[in-house]
Amino acid sequence: MALKKMKESTSSIGDIQRLDLDSSGCCNFPCNTNTTVSPEQLPLCSTALKIAMLPDIVLGKIISFLHWKEREWFTAAIPRVQHIMNSPLAWERFENDRCYAVEKLHIYFPVLVEQELNIIRKYGKYFQSCTIWIHKIFETGDETDRDCHLLEAVSQNCHNLKALCLMHPPDISVSKLKSSLKNYLQPLQCLTTTCGCNLKLSLNRMFYSSIDTLRSGILSFLIYLCENKLLEHIVCLDFSHGLVLDCSSNQSVDELLQCVNLQTLKCPIQSLNTAILINLTKKKLINLYLVNDDHTQESGFMEKHSLDWKAVQKALPEIKLAIFKVHYIFKNRAMCHEDMNPNPFLQSLIFDNLSSSISAKLLNCIADFYGATLQNLAFCSNYWEFLMHFTDLGKINESFRYLGCNCIQLESFLSCLSLPSSALVHLVKNSRKLTTVRVYKENIRLSTADMPEWLFIFKMGAELNNQNWDMIKKGENIFKIPNVDCRLLFANCFNEF
Repeated sequence: MALKKMKESTSSIGDIQRLDLDSSGCCNFPCNTNTTVSPEQLPLCSTALKIAMLPDIVLGKIISFLHWKEREWFTAAIPRVQHIMNSPLAWERFENDRCYAVEKLHIYFPVLVEQELNIIRKYGKYFQSCTIWIHKIFETGDETDRDCHLLEAVSQNCHNLKALCLMHPPDISVSKLKSSLKNYLQPLQCLTTTCGCNLKLSLNRMFYSSIDTLRSGILSFLIYLCENKLLEHIVCLDFSHGLVLDCSSNQSVDELLQCVNLQTLKCPIQSLNTAILINLTKKKLINLYLVNDDHTQESGFMEKHSLDWKAVQKALPEIKLAIFKVHYIFKNRAMCHEDMNPNPFLQSLIFDNLSSSISAKLLNCIADFYGATLQNLAFCSNYWEFLMHFTDLGKINESFRYLGCNCIQLESFLSCLSLPSSALVHLVKNSRKLTTVRVYKENIRLSTADMPEWLFIFKMGAELNNQNWDMIKKGENIFKIPNVDCRLLFANCFNEF
């Protein structure tokens, strides 16, 4: 409630006078005898007064969830909270979220980059966790865009940083990283020296350009990081490969063993074998995101021959068995029930842009293989318009009922594909823990029993125990699941500038 009222305050800053509070908590407006407050502004002033009187630790927690620009607006509306902005309380996390800044706050390049740099320089000493979206990595000496100074500003100002996450630009190449000494490597080395061994480094969206194959790209990069003493700081590594498919693409990447502090790994499934997996999980690996795509299919990789999940299960201590989680991401390929393999650690199952339809056998196989552990199930975008998304339509209600009955841990279901409303009703009616269902309104075909639309929405809301449940409109972000890192699960849940 406090966060909602605070956003109401910050969104109307242009409509109110600058508000200040004296030591007794009374409102003090600027010394202007002509200052007036309209009846519409009085509730806003009252809200601002109540917010300012909250304990600092509560205010700091609330402020830390705002975009950095909204934090500035908030303190402009209520100057009494400026002391919180000048403390670590307000900067538990910082992210230069450009999608939100452009679409919601209407701040554009190059002003956006300049303001990001000013925030880092002004408040960087208070940052505890920092996420930097890099628009473009420049070669040394190329400074045509201020964006190249972001990492440098972080290294010079964020001396108390505990965690740094880098969101890389698309089509990155190792050669470009190596040539960007001043703008990429040197700031990272400076940070590790300043912040010490406790700095946690996350490298996300390492989607190599087509000149790099899977092995040449990640192998070369890991060696590069190891030579510069950065490998031990990596806690999250998210890499893929380019368009080139070579004979080594189905070989495991043994160099991953050098990532001794790795907690989260997203990689092509063919990068691993049982020995590497056991070694990483015995150390610190907790979350494993495995991409199984067209490269995997064309390389002839067979999961059942390379990954022995029962052996992993036997090798892990009991405490690790309870926290180790695997997430499957099948994309840009054809699928059938024979491609599925039992996995006692599976928590999420994502199907993205399949080049084949989804059969009743595949749905039943999901329930049989992963019913005891599966929490998140998603059928994402399908660009193959000539395909029928779900086959065996005569059995689809029974298949979704079977999913609901047997996936006893299922908490979220997401679909961008065309579905009959009756299938969704059968799913939610028979699920034990399902609370999140996100589907596009345009893709739901209402059955006679679910007409009119409000009746279907009422049924779904009642079964989910959520009176506010509704379908998602095309154009809105459907990739939102509570308590799930959607950036790692879904490649298309954010835009890149």
